[in-house]
Amino acid sequence: MRFFSEKYHESICLVRKEKPVDVCWESQKNPDRRYKGCNRIDLHQGEIPAFGYVSGDNLKPVGVYVVVRGRKVPDGVYAYDAVGKSKVPDVVGQLVRVGGREEMKKIVAAFPDKDFAEEAPLIYIFTGLLERSVWHYREAAYAQVMQDVGACAASVMLHSKSKGAKVFALGGFVDDEIAVTLNLPVTEIPLAALAVFPEYSELAFDSVDEGVGETAYSNRSEMETEIGYDPARYPALFMRQNRAENITDLTKCIRIRRLSAQAYPGEEFPLTPAKYDAASYLGKLEDIEMSSRNQHPFRKVGFDLDDFSSMLRWLEVGQINLFGAGLLKIWVISFDVMFVYPGVYRYVPVRKSVFMQSAILNIKKFAKCHAVPEVAENTAFALLLTADLNESCNLLGERAYRYMNLNAGYIAQSMKLSGQMLRKETRCERFFYHDELKKLCEIPEGESIVAEILVGKA
Repeated sequence: MRFFSEKYHESICLVRKEKPVDVCWESQKNPDRRYKGCNRIDLHQGEIPAFGYVSGDNLKPVGVYVVVRGRKVPDGVYAYDAVGKSKVPDVVGQLVRVGGREEMKKIVAAFPDKDFAEEAPLIYIFTGLLERSVWHYREAAYAQVMQDVGACAASVMLHSKSKGAKVFALGGFVDDEIAVTLNLPVTEIPLAALAVFPEYSELAFDSVDEGVGETAYSNRSEMETEIGYDPARYPALFMRQNRAENITDLTKCIRIRRLSAQAYPGEEFPLTPAKYDAASYLGKLEDIEMSSRNQHPFRKVGFDLDDFSSMLRWLEVGQINLFGAGLLKIWVISFDVMFVYPGVYRYVPVRKSVFMQSAILNIKKFAKCHAVPEVAENTAFALLLTADLNESCNLLGERAYRYMNLNAGYIAQSMKLSGQMLRKETRCERFFYHDELKKLCEIPEGESIVAEILVGKA
């Protein structure tokens, strides 16, 4: 069976000399997010991540809502207003109260694990603000927004963990119920959620995924054989993709658990120990301030083996399979890393090793696989995040595509923060020629490239 996610992903892959697809999207006015008449609570430094999150071309298309229970602020549902200010110094944003206990109950009821959600002191809900990205990324905006949401969720997760909290991904929920309860405009869609518990919470130990991150909720059983949404109502392909991913019936929402991946064939190169352990890494995060997007080409500087190993190992400080149930595969393309032969590798986190798949790649040919070759020149190493879309959707339904993009966003955020810590530069590059890059790196035929991350020294 061919899934709609495969069709959508193929439609957004960059092809040389192909005219961009016109986006026939609903003509909507920009929503009013000034929250007039709502109560506001100031947020100060240290209460939100200082390091921000990775965003495609810095468009910041992510909305954040918080369900608060039993904290210093009154119970309720709050929207985060990043530009909200008061006369109090050092304010870095505001929480705006947009709902009370009734809205809290409706949001909790939208999750399969209602008891778990009801006990969570904090539930973060992340939404995609499509109007900020469609003009730039066109049909690919949806995939990019999902990755930005994954990066924002990673930022919240790592910040919370640095404070000693336990954080769990909640990828399964009734989308329309969340959207209606939060009174979201048409151009804003709920995409992910996190539950945050105190460090010594007993319920958190018996969580929905035991903290492993290898489970996900599938909408496979409520899928139709063919997506038949009215093109007049959903003229944009990405909106039909979103509808295909939605969970509508919790009785058909199945929780899937996968075993960790086994070692991959090929010559094994064990990674060296990380420069800092998890506790030290989290402690250093608060000293990081996310730099602005750097457009300068990489400098031709070799990469230290310990830095290379640390960046890969630190992916597990949060949850490397935060949303995707282990379906996303990590390919490492090495060009200039000390003691690592140039070539294509598969990274297997459970083995703390990379496994060589093919020999030397020509960096010039690699650069030419990008719409702007200069962005990839002098790359020390790159990550290609791939997935077998048919296999993934057969397991998790069309929602698998969302999980994989969210997970790609988590990995991008982790790599960015690790790079900042080590004074390296990382870039998420969307404008590459999919089929050419896949052929050059000898990625298996059934795999699709979901995201690319370039690492070097700027």
